[in-house]
Amino acid sequence: MNRRHCFKLGVTFVGGLLLAPFGMSALPTSTTVRRQLRLSVVLTNPLNEPLQDQVLWLYVPAAETATQTLQGLSVSMAHEVLTDELGHRFVKLSLPQLAPLASKTVSIAADLDMRVEPLAALLAQPSSWLQDERYIEVRDARMQAKAAELKRDTALATGRAIYDWVRQSMHYAGYIADDLGALYALTQHRGDCTEYAYLAAALARACSIPARMVGGYVSDRNFVPRPEEYHNWAELYIDGAWRLLDAQKENWLAPADQYIAFRFYRDKVINPVGLAHRFLVQGAMQVRA
Repeated sequence: MNRRHCFKLGVTFVGGLLLAPFGMSALPTSTTVRRQLRLSVVLTNPLNEPLQDQVLWLYVPAAETATQTLQGLSVSMAHEVLTDELGHRFVKLSLPQLAPLASKTVSIAADLDMRVEPLAALLAQPSSWLQDERYIEVRDARMQAKAAELKRDTALATGRAIYDWVRQSMHYAGYIADDLGALYALTQHRGDCTEYAYLAAALARACSIPARMVGGYVSDRNFVPRPEEYHNWAELYIDGAWRLLDAQKENWLAPADQYIAFRFYRDKVINPVGLAHRFLVQGAMQVRA
């Protein structure tokens, strides 16, 4: 297991869990499609002795984004559903006891309405999506210089220039276990989807366009995703809405309705999942999700 999938550490979470800090209003021309995602989570005790008080914190699809609305969520065991200040939706699965060498499979089904066109949204704190942070090295002189080359007269044209340059200059290296960041991608011209997303977000922020990295899955139909299909992409806040930029899959603006968001990257602990990309385990059990 690695940082992109989970942290197997205890995390102390202090503070309340809040609803998303901004509202969204539908555009009259927005078209929606219903999509169902089904996850199978296997919890295993690898030891020859019982495990007590095991906990899994797991991201599920975000409740509301520019292009998705979570209409229903079912989980095949007792659970808690929580939301944090960024609008993440995550579940807490608690196992008081797990027998020696035993496994438990948990089924999760999510019903989503996916929109072809993004919803308009008031961005409460644009500056928080413009700042330098770990893996999104906005202030580095090399990042600033490249951003200056790519900046155009409008944010939309700048976003397209960033997309084109990242798509053409990067070489896909296959899955990489560790996060390497935007500066690595800028200087080495290689990485996996995470580095593509970090680089696009950093260049956009350096051009004064709010941007973020998003993690989740991509599909044009109902599906059961495999762990290795987890994907990262960038979103840029342009003309009042978050818009798709996925240079690794070569998608600019569309098809946004195929991108199911689970996590918005921040390099700070804002919920019990901590800094993990997908889930966090408290205890010795092993998880495949």
